[in-house]
Amino acid sequence: MKNQRATVKCRMLLTAACLLAQPALFSGAQAQTAPVWADEFNGEQIDRSVWTYNTGGSGFGNGEMQFYTASQNNAYIEDGNLVIEARRENYEGKPFTSARLHTNGRVGFKFGTLEARIKLPKLDNGLWPAFWMLGDNFGVDGWPKSGEIDILEAGFKSAIEDGTVNHAVSGAVHWWHETGTWSDWLQADHAQHVVMADPLYADYHTYRLDWTPEEMVISVDDTTVLTMDITDPALSEFRDNPMHILLNLAVGGWNFVEITDPAQITADFPAKMYVDYVRLYANEHTELEVASENYRSGDFGIFTESHPVTDALDWEDNTNLYVWNNMVGATPVPFEGAESLGFTVQPGNWWGMGLLHPDYNLRNYAHGTLHFDMKLHSDVNVEVHMMSTSGGQGTVILANGGEQYGLARDGAWHHVAIPLSKFGGVDFETVQTLFAMSGPAPAEPFDIAVDNIYLTESEPLAAPENGSFGIHTESEANTTAGALMEGVDSDLFVWEGTLTMTHGNAIEGESALNLASTGRGWFGMGFAAREGFDLSAFDNGDAALHFSMRSTDQTEFRIGLKSGNVQNIGQTWVTFAPGSDPYGFARDGEWHDIVIPVSDLAADLELADMLQLFQLLGFGEISDLSIDNVYFSGGASDDACAPVRSRLEEVIVWLESHKERNGNLGAGWLKALLKHQQIREDWLEKKRRHIRELRACVAQHSEKRRGQ
Repeated sequence: MKNQRATVKCRMLLTAACLLAQPALFSGAQAQTAPVWADEFNGEQIDRSVWTYNTGGSGFGNGEMQFYTASQNNAYIEDGNLVIEARRENYEGKPFTSARLHTNGRVGFKFGTLEARIKLPKLDNGLWPAFWMLGDNFGVDGWPKSGEIDILEAGFKSAIEDGTVNHAVSGAVHWWHETGTWSDWLQADHAQHVVMADPLYADYHTYRLDWTPEEMVISVDDTTVLTMDITDPALSEFRDNPMHILLNLAVGGWNFVEITDPAQITADFPAKMYVDYVRLYANEHTELEVASENYRSGDFGIFTESHPVTDALDWEDNTNLYVWNNMVGATPVPFEGAESLGFTVQPGNWWGMGLLHPDYNLRNYAHGTLHFDMKLHSDVNVEVHMMSTSGGQGTVILANGGEQYGLARDGAWHHVAIPLSKFGGVDFETVQTLFAMSGPAPAEPFDIAVDNIYLTESEPLAAPENGSFGIHTESEANTTAGALMEGVDSDLFVWEGTLTMTHGNAIEGESALNLASTGRGWFGMGFAAREGFDLSAFDNGDAALHFSMRSTDQTEFRIGLKSGNVQNIGQTWVTFAPGSDPYGFARDGEWHDIVIPVSDLAADLELADMLQLFQLLGFGEISDLSIDNVYFSGGASDDACAPVRSRLEEVIVWLESHKERNGNLGAGWLKALLKHQQIREDWLEKKRRHIRELRACVAQHSEKRRGQ
C-alpha cells in the first residue's frame, strides 16, 4: 500500500509522576486525585462534542421494546443532571421511547477509574438502566471482540422474582471466547450482583470501575460487585483497546428483564434516570483520547503518494482492503506514484470492494470533499460509499448520463470530486470506511482503476444573518437576510411520489404549495439544502419560524426541521393533530399564520449545520393542505464574527484567482513553479487557520446567545 503519514491520535499518557502533582479531592476507600476528564452536566444542553445517540427500535440484540430517540423529550439537562427519560408512548411502531447516549469517537480511554453518580427510577417491573462501556474497535471488529464492561445494570429477572429488583445491582464483563469450535459466536461473560440495603431510587449512588492491565473491579458506593483478573492472553479485549462510555434506560426485552409483552411492563412512566456526573480518574496506565482537543484538519490522505496531506489513514493500524465480489486485481499505470487500485470486473454478478479500518473522527470534513482519480471505459453505474460506526452508510451513484462529478468514461484518468454532504447518513466522527465502491452486474467485462484518494476539509456554510431568511416566500420583507435559491443551493423534494403539488391561491405572491397525497399510506416533502446553512444567527430569543397554512382535512401531520447527516439525530417535529393543533392553527379552510419560536425547536438541532429547512410528514392520506410564506425571522443583527469572515473571504478570493501558474515561465521555470506552489500552500494554510477561527467564533457566540 502507499506510504502514508501515520495518524496522530489525541492521546494523553498519565504517568505516576504527573499523578503525584495533582491535588486530592477527597478520601475514602480509595483516595482519588482530581479527575482527568469529567462531564458534570452543568450546561444548558447535552455537550454534543462528548455525547451522541444510538437511535431506533431494533431491540439492540435483546428484544428491547423502546424506540431510542435523540429528542430532548428523552434526554436533557436539568438542575445539573443528565436526565434519561423513558415514556410509555407509541412511536415508530414501538410502545415506549427512551434514550441511549454514548461517547464513541468523542471520548475514549484505557485504564483508570471511571465513576458516575446516578439515581435510578423505580424499576418494577420492566425497566433496565445501564452505565457501561464498549471497545472503540467496535466498528472494525464488532461485538463481542470489542469487549463490554457493564458497570451498572439493574432490573433483571431473578431480582424481580425474589422482590429485590429495586435493590439489586449487577456488574458484568463480555468478551470473545477464543477457544472452541461449536460456533463462530464464541461470546463469554462473567456477571455478579449485590443487593443494597436502601432502594436505588431513593437517592444517588456512585457506580465505579477500577481498571488496570491486571484487574477490573466494579463497585457501587464502597461495595464490590465484581472482581476479575484480566491477565489471561484470551482477555486482550480489556488490555489492547480504548473504550467509550454508554448510558441508557431500556424497557423490557427477552434478555435480562425477560418481559416481552408491553402489558406486563408495570413500572411507572415517565421514568427518569438522573446522572449527576461522569468522571475519570487516572492511574499510572491511563490513556485518554478526547477528540475535541485536536480535531483533524487540512487535507487527509486515504491512498495517495503525491498530494500533500496534514494527516492520513494509517494503513498499519488494523486497516484492510476487502474485495467483496467479482473483482480481480489488475495493474494499470498509476495516475501518480507507484501504485493504484485496479480491477477487472466480469459480467453476470455484482461487484464491490472497500476499506475497513478503526474509526476516524473527521468532524471538520462533514462539508468537505472526497477527491480521487478514476479510469473507466464503461457505462456501468459506480456506487461510491462511506460508512460510519455511529451513523450509517452514505452512497453516491455515478450513473452514465447523470451527475459524474468530473468522471469521463473514456478510459483515461479523470479527477472526481464529490461533496461529502452527498453521503447522507454518515457520522463523520466515527468513519469506519473512508472509501468503497460497488455496482450492479455489468453486461460485459470492464476495467476500473482508482488512485490519489484524499479528503479536503469543510468550507464555511452560507450564514444568513441580520433579518429574515426566506424558504418559500415572495415577500421582499421576508428575505432581508437572503433566501433559498431552488435549483441552485437547495431543492424541493416530494418524497417517493407521495404528494401531488399545484401552485396558485397564495396568501402572498403567486405560488402557494397546494398538496394532496397519492394513496401511498404516507406523505412527505422537504426543502433540502444542497450543502447546508449555518443558522446560528437565529439562535436567539427573538428568532422564529413563520409559515402560513390552511386545510379542512382532519389527518394528523408533522412539520419538521433537520440538521446534520445522521438519521434520527438533529431532527425535530411539531405535530399538528385535529383537536389539538398547536400555534393557533385551525382546520377551517382559511389561511392561518403560524409562528414557532426557534427556541422551541433548537434543543434538538445543530443550527450551525441545517440541511432540511422545512419538512412535512404524515401517515395516512391528506387531500387538502396548502402551505405558503415560509421564512425565518430575527436573525442577529450584529455579526461578532464578521472580521474573521472577511479575512477568510479575502484568502478564498486570492486562491480562486491563483489556481494555476499560467503562461510561459521561461528560464528558471522549475524554480518559479516551486515558488508558486509554496506561496499557494502558504495561502492554503491561512485558509485552514481562518476556517478554524471562524468555527471557534461561531461556537462561542452561539453559546452566548443561548445564555441570553
